[in-house]
Amino acid sequence: MSTSTSKFNQAQWLSATPLEMYEGTYNITSPAAEQLSLQSGLPSIAKGGPNLGANDGIEVLDLGSGLGQVTQELIKLRSQGQVEPTRGIRITAGDIDETFLDNLRSKQKVEKGWDIVNVEKLDANGIDRPNDTFDCIYTNFLYFLLKDSVTALEESIRVLKPRGTLSFSTWAYAGPLHLLQHAIALLPSYPLTPSPPPEGPWTQPEYIRKILIEHNMKEIKVTPFEFQQYADSPKEMARKMWPVVKIITSQWGERQGELGWTMFEKIEELLRRDQGDGRVKIISVALIVTAKKP
Repeated sequence: MSTSTSKFNQAQWLSATPLEMYEGTYNITSPAAEQLSLQSGLPSIAKGGPNLGANDGIEVLDLGSGLGQVTQELIKLRSQGQVEPTRGIRITAGDIDETFLDNLRSKQKVEKGWDIVNVEKLDANGIDRPNDTFDCIYTNFLYFLLKDSVTALEESIRVLKPRGTLSFSTWAYAGPLHLLQHAIALLPSYPLTPSPPPEGPWTQPEYIRKILIEHNMKEIKVTPFEFQQYADSPKEMARKMWPVVKIITSQWGERQGELGWTMFEKIEELLRRDQGDGRVKIISVALIVTAKKP
């Protein structure tokens, strides 16, 4: 039994590390990671251009790498021959959490294709790199979670090379969040009104365009992407909601442990009522965003 599963109980769920919470949630955000890799145009970038000489490699940053979904999708593109094998590609998988970093380092040792990956501790609000370092930067559902999301965006732009591509995702409609809000609404009472969607203005395409234009980014593309998120049972889907439950109940004080655990039970109950005991799904819409630095 994994450590994460052993801590998924009323007494311990709040004490789990980020990795313990997010283990098992890979497919919640991996469809958006795949779309990021495709919309970014990495295969065409790899053919060369004003940034790249004939023998230059491509420097890529996967910022807030987490479980490594974006990095895995980029490795898949390379393995499928969509990135020319003669063109070197180097991926920096950066995160601030040590448990995620340890997990990524484990992948380096055992998973095919990860020999091109360098795992590093990086803070999105203060990236330890010179200006104009990376040809491509990816973040998958990151900026809106940060206290100073604009500073993080500015840091990404700072370390992006001229004519480099920034690619990121955010939620337009977060299925996990709406499932949780439904469960909360069925409680007779709770300590505080549920927190607003953590994405805030980042759910709005026009806000994203506006902030990118203000930072002089060009060739801005914002694409809605609807996808389904699956689990083999209502109980498993409730388990996948672990990180979201912790965020949304964070203002519930001393009752967070008890009432937060009730949320998992409510989520499971709702899914079983509406979809039965077998495989269940929720639907989300991501915004897949790409832009170029002039």
